[in-house]
Amino acid sequence: MIKMLEIRRAVDELSTDDVRQALKLVMLQIDIADQSLEAREDLFNNLKELYDSLLNTQNNNKRELDSAVTKIHIVFGDSVAGSLKLAIKQLGLADSNKVITLNESFSIGPIWQLHTEEGWLKRKEWFRNNINVGYDESYFDMEEEASSHQSLLAQMPEQASIVIWCGNNAHEQVGLRYALYLLRNHLNSIYVFNAEETCSRRYNTSDTFITYLQLGEVPVEKLKAVIGEAEENGHTAGDIRQQLEKEWLSLAEHDEVLRIWKENKIVHAAEDYLDAYLFETVEKLLQHKPKDEFIKAARVVGQAMGYYEQCIGDSYFEYRLRILVYTGKLEIKGVPRAMRFYSVRLK
Repeated sequence: MIKMLEIRRAVDELSTDDVRQALKLVMLQIDIADQSLEAREDLFNNLKELYDSLLNTQNNNKRELDSAVTKIHIVFGDSVAGSLKLAIKQLGLADSNKVITLNESFSIGPIWQLHTEEGWLKRKEWFRNNINVGYDESYFDMEEEASSHQSLLAQMPEQASIVIWCGNNAHEQVGLRYALYLLRNHLNSIYVFNAEETCSRRYNTSDTFITYLQLGEVPVEKLKAVIGEAEENGHTAGDIRQQLEKEWLSLAEHDEVLRIWKENKIVHAAEDYLDAYLFETVEKLLQHKPKDEFIKAARVVGQAMGYYEQCIGDSYFEYRLRILVYTGKLEIKGVPRAMRFYSVRLK
């Protein structure tokens, strides 16, 4: 069975020109098959050859790059990964710098013993039972994602320094501790880089003050400007690393499924922590509308996220909105297979 994560990693490594060339080849093969019955029989084999070629090219590039890599950047999410890769490319550092993404929502879902197979299975089951992702079952392939995390971090080139990027939010701060725990036996120089604080120091003034909920919101130009500061203060000392590793083990003893950032600390919150806020959001959105009118779930979630000063994500807000429906606090119209398919109103 084709693994979605392997395909995603292969595609992410392609350049724009590679993508265009591959798309041209696919379209050409389909066009030929459309005009010839004999060619239709060969279509699968031709596309399979292209698929194998792209995967082999990606794997070979990875092996070639490993020997040239001098710095590895670890980030938590596709958005910041894309921005950082672009910044690195524009700085002319793409051959020596590599970005690794631990693409998890660390602020939500169980993280109990997440560094073990049992913990990942528990997390997977909770997401499957509660988080609405439509029909994309590959989203739940968490054993593969866990294996990917650990194998990626286990194969760090010995000559490379490691920069772990984070901001002041529960998602990236939990991810930081998780990554450091997985790297606990590595001898590489490791730098913990709070890019949000660096951007605030550089760019915020009494007249202009911008707070980023997560690093994915930081513009590429700012990432380019601050990337050189990641190692200015020296590598993260061993005692600090050990403290953060211990903090991960402490976090991994908890069963809560929601974490927030409060007073510069990761705080475990009750599962229904957002419910009252979500209900108030529905009330505000409906206060100037006819009494029997419904409001789109996506509108409620977007409004709630837009005014909430935590990095939590739309999937958890939508989950709790459905709970308000299931518990009889809101009325629903439509089918809640995804937030775009249903609307809610007050009872």
